[in-house]
Amino acid sequence: MFQRWLDNLSSHPDATFILLGVVALLLAAYLWSATEIRRSHERHMQRIRDTLYISTGLLGLLTIWEQRKYEDPAQEHHELLQAMQACKAASCLSPQLQDQIRDCVKNEDPARLALMHKALERECTALSDEFSRNTYSVHWGSAIWNILRPAAEPAALTATALLIGYLFYTERITSTPVDSWDNLLPWFQAISLMLTILYGYLLWSSPKRGTSGALVKWLSLLIALCSLLHLIGLAAAPYALALQLILFVSGFGLTGSRSRSERPYAGHAETDENSSNSRMATPVHEAVVEDSPPPVTPRRSVSASD
Repeated sequence: MFQRWLDNLSSHPDATFILLGVVALLLAAYLWSATEIRRSHERHMQRIRDTLYISTGLLGLLTIWEQRKYEDPAQEHHELLQAMQACKAASCLSPQLQDQIRDCVKNEDPARLALMHKALERECTALSDEFSRNTYSVHWGSAIWNILRPAAEPAALTATALLIGYLFYTERITSTPVDSWDNLLPWFQAISLMLTILYGYLLWSSPKRGTSGALVKWLSLLIALCSLLHLIGLAAAPYALALQLILFVSGFGLTGSRSRSERPYAGHAETDENSSNSRMATPVHEAVVEDSPPPVTPRRSVSASD
């Protein structure tokens, strides 16, 4: 098939200009992709820098409070509230930690503050390590990856153009009526290959480091590897497409975020339960004391018997 394309292209009078135009288009896509990746990396580093700048103020105040056993001076209490409110603008903090900060703003319980202090210190350490690694660390593999990663867009465009040309140039779809199972096989194969190109592009263009999207990467890799079934023949196209669709649908359940009640942070449920029990214990105890019989119980019993 490709030999026929090359023969037809070489026989065209403007073959040189067409080839140069295609190369220029792919080069422009590569340069645009490289520029966007560089800008995205700079924006991410700036967000990490801003998050660390905001969070270190709260981290310092929490360290002082921990040394003082979470005493409550008026001036430091006001500064702590301001620092916790400022951390709401820290975009790189996890949603779980943001929930802890909001709970501490509403209820400054020492147990909540201690849990939030540990979580904030852990995330600040991870962000600081990531910032140092991406700023000062240079590896041989990273240099090669920085060159290959922007090529995802030109590769995806080329693969899509070749697939469309293969389907329509060979007239496998346009000239085949959809009236039997065998005539549906080219359509199954086309859809499966398009999914392979899409998820292959997502896998290629995704950042190399970071485990936050590890499950998404594995699902994308499995969807792309399902296209290897097409090597068996056209009869394997429905099975490859079915496996890809199963993985695609299962991704919604595996990667969906849970609700707040289903993902409490460590110690949250226990703290709420203990606080609710402590709140309930006092009214119940008071009710028992109020309902307890007075010292004149024998007299009441005697009058009742009369």
